[in-house]
This record gives sequence, structure tokens and C-alpha cells, in this order.
Amino acid sequence: MPEQHTPHGASGVGTHAAKKLKPRIIGYDIAKSLAMLFVVILHYSFYTRYYSSGVAGTLLTTLCVACVPLFFAVNGALLLPRPLDIRKHLNKTVTIVAVLAVWKTIVALFCVFVDRTHPAPIGTLIKNFLRFQLGGGFGDYPVGYFWFMNALLAVYLIYPLVKLMFDDPGRIALRAALGVIFVLTVGKDTLVVLLDMLGAATNHELASILGSLDEFYIFGSYGYVLLYFTVGGLVARAMMPEGLKGGVAGIRWPLRAINRPIAALLIVLCYAISFGIQRFQHATKGTNLTIDYGYWLLPTFAATILALMLCLTVRTQIPPIRVPAETVGRNTFGIYMLHMMAIVLFAKAQAHPALAAVFEAHLNSGAITTVLNLVCVLILFACCLGVSVVLRHIPGVRTLFTV
Repeated sequence: MPEQHTPHGASGVGTHAAKKLKPRIIGYDIAKSLAMLFVVILHYSFYTRYYSSGVAGTLLTTLCVACVPLFFAVNGALLLPRPLDIRKHLNKTVTIVAVLAVWKTIVALFCVFVDRTHPAPIGTLIKNFLRFQLGGGFGDYPVGYFWFMNALLAVYLIYPLVKLMFDDPGRIALRAALGVIFVLTVGKDTLVVLLDMLGAATNHELASILGSLDEFYIFGSYGYVLLYFTVGGLVARAMMPEGLKGGVAGIRWPLRAINRPIAALLIVLCYAISFGIQRFQHATKGTNLTIDYGYWLLPTFAATILALMLCLTVRTQIPPIRVPAETVGRNTFGIYMLHMMAIVLFAKAQAHPALAAVFEAHLNSGAITTVLNLVCVLILFACCLGVSVVLRHIPGVRTLFTV
């Protein structure tokens, strides 16, 4: 993942070299921290034993629907405004492939020897392992979260083309590509939800009317990822015309008609609409905790872009805010790679009578159960952060935590 650099903590390079480093933008760290926390909450809700699927638990998981979009928007914001060095890009891409191969091997070994919930013959395990390395799953084990890194790698593979479109002064190709992706993902599936609601009100199935539009969509299942990645870059270019070298002093609010308080209120409104959509889908389809098409519905898209803008306007240098945000911001990759193994271990621990009793004592209160689970999420998050902070300073292991 692209990373920003900071002069703080430079060692052995001297003051002059430290000054050459670009100032760290705390807004990016805050956005990455929020996105990573949302990811852990969402996966925790799926794979642990006592998460409440009622209103209280769903209020929290609905908030997390922006996790993946925000991650990709931040990645685009950090990467696209930079000059393209094709050699560095190719080296970075090869490094990502190698690091992912190592992590997939580690996770596969964890599944087979620690999780052990889906035993299989050795021949099947080998076949599943090869499929896992090439972008698929690993049997029935919970390794679907690797799709994010697969999608990021997919963006890296075509990044030079995206960069050419992004840098083109005419922006014809960029507008055409983003227009097609937006209309056939955000636009189409938002209309699908509206047609679902209209169909429920009229007792007619209407959403299938738009089903064939996918025939005209060439970008595949990761198209919306490219949308968030590129729009994130456009946000960074609009708000930081001098790039990272301009620091927080060079950040400007890009919207004339919408000030920051109104933007914050709009995010709340988008969240309320998303929660309403989830409740509708729960009532009509039995959908629990998540939202169908949630990552690219219009409320999610608007909330993600506004949230990134608001994060970038944060300029505080107060240590209690800056230090945790920077620490998490530097370790999001490590936390991501570790969090599912931590969740699986915690889910196993919940089978212990003492820990089970703590959760079962509050099963009748969705609010208390949700708060209790949130505390557990924060503990797991802190544990993964601590492991990442320690291991990224060990030679030979560092690369696994600094992509």
C-alpha cells in the first residue's frame, strides 16, 4: 500500500535529509485508522459467536459499510498525485505479489494446523492452496478477506494506464471511464434498491429490469474499486494542489456550496439512509448486518468521499491524537493481515465456559452485547497493532508488514 513519509523519528540521516522528507498528513492516518477499525468490526460480527444481529448490532455494522471504499480512496489519494516511476512501480508490484504469497502460506498453515474446522485430504489441501495463491479461497476457511489485496493488486497491474488517464489535461478518457463505472455500479444498483422498494410496495418484482445492464459493463467485479481509487486521487489533487510537500498548510476545502459542518451532517444523513436500506433488506430478504450492494450504493459513495475530505482537513498535532493515528496509519497492512487469525482464535476462546458466561449473561440486551463486543474488537485491534509494531522492526520480517 502507498505510504506517506514523515520527518519525525528520522534516524542516522541528519537534519538536512530529514527536511527532505514530505510532512505527514494526519488526515490520511485518521482515514486509514477508521477504515481498518471498520473492517475488524465487520469481520468480527461475521465470525464470532455472540454478536447481536438486532438493531443495536446492525447500527454498528451499517456504519462499517464505508470501510473498503475509504481504504481504496485513501490509496488513490496517496498514489495518483505522485509522479510515475515505472521501475519503482514494477518493483512495488512484484513485492506485493511476493508478500501476498508469503501471507497466504502463513494463513493456510494457520487454517490447517490451528483453525482445523474444515479438515480435508492432503490432495484437496494442495489443490485448495494453489487456488488460494491464484486468487481463490482456501476450501471453506474464512480467507475471503484476501479479496481486498487481490483487488488492490488488480489496480496496480493497470496503474500505468490509470495514471495516464489521471494526468491527461483533457481528462476525456478519465471522465469516460469513471462515468461508465459510476453509472453501471453506483447508479444501477442504487436504482435496483429503489426498484426493490417499489416492487415491495406494489407486489411486483421490478429489479430484474436492470439485470441485463451488466452485459455492457467491461470492468468486472472490481470496477467500483477503480472508481474509489481514482476519485480519491481527484480529491487529493483538488485539496492538496502542492501534493504532500505542501503539508497540512497546503490543504484547502474544495467545495464552495458545502462547508465542513454541512458535509458532516450529510454523512450522518447518508448513514441514516444506509441503515434504512439495511432494515428494508432485512425485512424483505432476511439480510443480516450487511447491505446488499452496500459498498457502491450512492449513500456509501457520497459518505466515503465526504469523509475523506473531512479527514484531510484535520490539522491537529496534539500527541494524544497524532501519535495513535500515525501508529495505526503505518500499521494498517499488518493489522489487516493479522486480524482474521485473531478473530478465529477469539471465537474459539468464546467456547470456554467462563468467557461464554460473560456474553450469555447479556444476550437479552442487544445494546449491552454490542458494547461488550465493541470492547472486544478494540482489544483485538490493539493486539494486532502491537504485534505489527513489534514485527515490522525485525530485519527479514519487516517487509511482511510494510508493503
